[in-house]
Formats: sequence, C-alpha cells, structure tokens
Amino acid sequence: MMVTASLLPVVGLDVSKATLAVCYQVDDLVKHLEVSNNKAGFQQLVKACGAHCRFVMEATGTYNLALAYYLHEQGGQVAVLNPLVIKRFIQMHLSKGKSDRKDAQWLLRYGQQQPVKVWQPDETVLVECRQLEQVNEQLLKQKTMVSNSLEALQRQPVTD
Repeated sequence: MMVTASLLPVVGLDVSKATLAVCYQVDDLVKHLEVSNNKAGFQQLVKACGAHCRFVMEATGTYNLALAYYLHEQGGQVAVLNPLVIKRFIQMHLSKGKSDRKDAQWLLRYGQQQPVKVWQPDETVLVECRQLEQVNEQLLKQKTMVSNSLEALQRQPVTD
C-alpha cells in the first residue's frame, strides 16, 4: 500500500452510477469531461487523459470498482479515497456548493496537493469470498424476515 507523490499527471474523477465527471489539467488549463460509467466511457477517459496518470476518486459503493480495475489494468495509478476525506478537504478550503464537476475539480486538487495511497485490486479469491458472504448474510436476513412474518400470521385469529 504505497503512498505516492509521483510526478504523474493527476485526474480527478467524480463517479456516479451512470456517469463520470472528469477533471484534468493540461499546462495551466483545467479541463472537464463527462463520460458514461461503462467500458466505452472508460476508453474515452483514457483517450482524453492518457493511461499513465494518477486517477483520484472517492469510494462510491460499487460504482467505482469497474473503473478502478480498468484504469489499473491500463497501467494507471488509482487512488480510492474515503468520501469524508474529500468532504473535509473542501470544508478546509471554505468552499460551498456541490456539483459533480466541482467535486471532480476538488479531487484533482487533492491529488495534486496530497500524497495518496495507491489502490491495488484484491485477489480474485478474496473478492469471491466476500460476495459469497454477502449473499449468505442476505439469505439469513430474508429467512428471519419470512419466519417472523409466518409467526405473526399464525397468531391472527383467522388464518388461511
């Protein structure tokens, strides 16, 4: 889990379910781009910014995972940050107002100013075990819910 302050260009990425708000810098000019959160959008992103960058994004549940894996496979350095870190960074700079575009710009700024931990994908077997564990937990919750509902129905004076 290396922390880096490399000289790679930084790209700020605000990830949502459907889109990626992208912010990057060319010379002194800050540029913005919006692409789809799918493989075609990922390809557009790499075409516009290059693959060998430091991509800085927030952890957004599962919405950022496919992107993180793709960028890692393309040779980019990926930093996945706790959203609270960015929220506090923005507050520290006394900024107000919120949009995907602004968030991407703050992620760019954070990545330029702060050393970030480089994200590495988990081993496949670990990901598969976590998925199985999640499904097992969901099934147990559903079983308890159905069991409780059945018990409540059986206590009613009229049952069918």
